[in-house]
Amino acid sequence: MPPPDKLPQLAASVGRFLKKLPLRWAGIRDNKGKRILVITGILAGGLLLAAWHQLTTPNALAVFLNGQQVAIVATREQFNRALQEILKERGAGSYQGVRYTDQVDFKAVRANPQEVIAEEQLKSLLADRLHLVAAATVITIDGQPRLVLKDDATADAVLAAFKQAFEPPAAIGQVQEVKFLEQVAYEHRQASPEEILSPEAALAKLKGTAASSSTYTVKEGDSLWSIAREHNLLVDDIKRANPEIQGERLDIGQQLKLTTVQPLLQVMVVYNQDIKEPVPFETRVEKTADLLRGQEKIIQEGTEGEQLVTYQVVTRNGVVVDKKILRQQVLTEPVARVVQQGTGVTALASRSGGSGLLAWPIRGYITSPYGYRGSEFHSGLDIAGSIGEPVGAAAGGVVVSTGYDGGYGRMVVIDHGGLVTRYAHLSGYNVRPGQRVSQGQIIGYVGVSGRTTGPHLHFEVLVGGSFRNPASYLR
Repeated sequence: MPPPDKLPQLAASVGRFLKKLPLRWAGIRDNKGKRILVITGILAGGLLLAAWHQLTTPNALAVFLNGQQVAIVATREQFNRALQEILKERGAGSYQGVRYTDQVDFKAVRANPQEVIAEEQLKSLLADRLHLVAAATVITIDGQPRLVLKDDATADAVLAAFKQAFEPPAAIGQVQEVKFLEQVAYEHRQASPEEILSPEAALAKLKGTAASSSTYTVKEGDSLWSIAREHNLLVDDIKRANPEIQGERLDIGQQLKLTTVQPLLQVMVVYNQDIKEPVPFETRVEKTADLLRGQEKIIQEGTEGEQLVTYQVVTRNGVVVDKKILRQQVLTEPVARVVQQGTGVTALASRSGGSGLLAWPIRGYITSPYGYRGSEFHSGLDIAGSIGEPVGAAAGGVVVSTGYDGGYGRMVVIDHGGLVTRYAHLSGYNVRPGQRVSQGQIIGYVGVSGRTTGPHLHFEVLVGGSFRNPASYLR
């Protein structure tokens, strides 16, 4: 049947034709009336059939996607051209077996020219509605799908590039082993082009991290700090994952959720590395009575040697996690440092005459000698000097103390091994306690600190804790 809106037009056309027929055939004889009626019927029927054909014959195709009409096209070739352009633009040349998964059907229809969709409009409509898929390779890490790539070769290249990023340069070490710490496998399935990553995007994603969760049961003696330290977390990390925690209180048996962030994929690299390292020299000490105890003399300077050490280095994503020595080869032997140390303590302490083993701390005349001054005992020598004049150590030894000591003022005390010297009324120090000094080394400066009437150095000598006359030991 013709469309309802076309029936009046068809009837009117046929009526007009039949109305004019008697006029056209009025001059024909009656004995031919029957023939005239037959011809008239044939012509009317032909016209009716022609009109029917014109109004009902399909002139277009309706396109159905998954059972729903989406467009009217002029020809199937128009649809195919639009489809091929979509496949080309969506990467048909870059993926394997790109296809659409939709059910596409066509139905011949009669349509006005205005209803037929233009090719560009059809292409846009199909691009929004078609579901495209292609063969793809999925990289799984410990059983979890992580990356979708177009094929195995691309996946191999991405994983190889990720490994290579953590290998040492050839000049640094010889690689022994490179492997993933996680289980890496491939799966194959269909994927949409939007899911399939470029090699660059896949490599960037591999360098990211993944969060993992575990449950921890609180035991006796646990605290938030100890749990955080044990699992390489922050206390705030634990509190964030367990918002029910109030304050710092934990109950034995309480279940805590621990969320850790780890690399998505870890590469372990084992390589051997040769490094030239110095060999430290030893110091050999020789005792001699020619020097006072506390005095030292360098006989030979030490020199470091050199050795070639081969290490086995283990890294995890470029971070060294283990390093051990495989072998060592000495290239140059070190030269020992030889030091003489004095043992002349007893001889120095027992001498009552001028031994000459102590150097004068400053050069000046004696303003007050050792011994009694009236009823007052003077325990050392007062040697004249000017403020700021350097004071030298009378012999090599170890500084016992520096500081302010009552009437002595600022004072330095040096132990020479059984014999002690003291330097008082100083204006400042040039040494610190525990420091080893040599004979003549500047230890301080002449001053007027403490109980004094003018700038001078008060110099004392003690043996076994008892005062001795410094003049008996000075050169």
